Amino acid sequence: INQDISTNCQLDHLTDLSRFVDETLNLAHEDSRPYVGASAFAHKGGLHVSAVAKDSRAYEHIEPELVGNAQRVLVSELSGRANIWSALERSGLHDTSNLNSTEAWRVRALEILRDVKALEALGYSFEGAEASVHLL
Repeated sequence: INQDISTNCQLDHLTDLSRFVDETLNLAHEDSRPYVGASAFAHKGGLHVSAVAKDSRAYEHIEPELVGNAQRVLVSELSGRANIWSALERSGLHDTSNLNSTEAWRVRALEILRDVKALEALGYSFEGAEASVHLL
């Protein structure tokens, strides 16, 4: 249904409001909450992230910013090159706009992925440790 419905609501503050209510009531903010949770717009699998990079509307019901949230791309044993490129781009460590045609960066992304997968097999976790991925 493509209907434009006007409201006086400021939905872009919904995530902040949710966190405020949780803090006021001394509740833990649940990452799994729809729209306002940290995982509501999180993407993890390599093919999934690659598709989101091409057109996020395929996997996100709304733009995260409309409710004051943000898209997250996680790096884990399920990752692909798109996850690594997204992490590099978000961190500002490298301009990834032309990485697909750069063989050196393809090779480096695969090296980082091998390291991540090997370390996760040993018990490490990179999903919440973006700085660790940057160091790799």
